[in-house]
Amino acid sequence: MAWNGLTILNALAGGPKLTRQVAAVLGKPSGDIGSCLGTLRKRGLILSADGVHEITEAGRKALASGAAITSGPCNGEAASRHSRTLRVRAWRFMRMRDGFSLGDMLRTLCDGTEAHARNNLRGYVRALETAGYLQTLPRRGAAGEQRWRLRRERDTGPEAPAWHKAARTLRDHNTGEVFTIPLKEARHAA
Repeated sequence: MAWNGLTILNALAGGPKLTRQVAAVLGKPSGDIGSCLGTLRKRGLILSADGVHEITEAGRKALASGAAITSGPCNGEAASRHSRTLRVRAWRFMRMRDGFSLGDMLRTLCDGTEAHARNNLRGYVRALETAGYLQTLPRRGAAGEQRWRLRRERDTGPEAPAWHKAARTLRDHNTGEVFTIPLKEARHAA
């Protein structure tokens, strides 16, 4: 919610606004910003009554400081960080292997219950490759499969980089880096 929070506070700095006016500033439907407004209200940064929102003195101080206002994802803007997802297991697998193919990962990590495992892993690998985490190996594997290696300098830690397909971003929670994957690459990573 970092950018939504500051944007909302900035919009309200000029005076009270209706929910639909705040939504127009963000370019989102009114129903999508309710949780953002609720979080700002709970933190005492805005007052709300009957669909009218007004910035408080604490909100003005937060706006003046420019500090990020975080409370988790707003409108699905963050990728999952659960510990047993296929992508987390894939990241651990990549860190342990000198080289791997998509087939290697599928055989090792999947038991058949994962929905769309091949597409999920293919997209994750392409996003990691585009962001510079993976190096393409010149020798192909069995049946001509493409092989990759995790670059040693990009083995940033145990937390798996999170690929947010809809936002086309790859976030490394170990370093805090966020990579925007260009639309052309994101189409391949889908």
